[in-house]
Amino acid sequence: MIEFKQVSKVFQSDQGQVNALKDVNVSIHDHEVFGLVGESGAGKSTMLRFVNALEHPTSGDVIVDGIKVNALEGKDLRNFRKNVGMVFQQFNLLNNKTVAENVALPLSLHNYESALTVDEVLDFVGLADKKHQYPSQLSGGQKQRVGIARALITRPKILLADEPTSALDTSTTKEIVDVLKAAHEAYQVTMIVVTHELDVIKALCERAAILEDGAITQVIDIAAPEAGNELHQTYAEHVMEVLGGHE
Repeated sequence: MIEFKQVSKVFQSDQGQVNALKDVNVSIHDHEVFGLVGESGAGKSTMLRFVNALEHPTSGDVIVDGIKVNALEGKDLRNFRKNVGMVFQQFNLLNNKTVAENVALPLSLHNYESALTVDEVLDFVGLADKKHQYPSQLSGGQKQRVGIARALITRPKILLADEPTSALDTSTTKEIVDVLKAAHEAYQVTMIVVTHELDVIKALCERAAILEDGAITQVIDIAAPEAGNELHQTYAEHVMEVLGGHE
């Protein structure tokens, strides 16, 4: 279980003190897909980065399986992070390395007892034929699949996805959502998804927290998408539905 207990974060800026998160309390269940949704600047990414201690709260605690993450240092922190994978908005691939080399990068940093192979994860994300290509030869959706493969190769217990589809078009977004859903089912990871795209939350998540101005205003249960209507709209249909226009 991942628990946020009275978590707050204060940043200093040129304009003074900024309260990025305010007294956040929420629990995320094991193997759950949990969404963090809100407008830009609401605190979603900051909250996500607390889970792998890329950021530390000003006050409060982030607890994962009974471990106070914000108190970890050195070897203990490195060992904890081995159980956390991350998928980024802008893919974060190294352009001078092949797809296979990018995917294998985590294995060069640590020893993993139950790591998957490069071939296994590339086959899982549908890129077995791109193994020897470079990022510049890939589409945006393919680059994100490489990012997902890289996150999965260590068999993490927790997968953090920070705006994983915001750089993609509507049809490619559906492909990435399908890959993330398959990863959750195959590897039983606990997944936290940060996004402002409500369709992605609806298609992926079981629950979601709504953040406004650094505070959680609601935690809601997500209704399952209707069969045959899960991100399958044309772009025009989606725009018409969201904007409320008429033909």
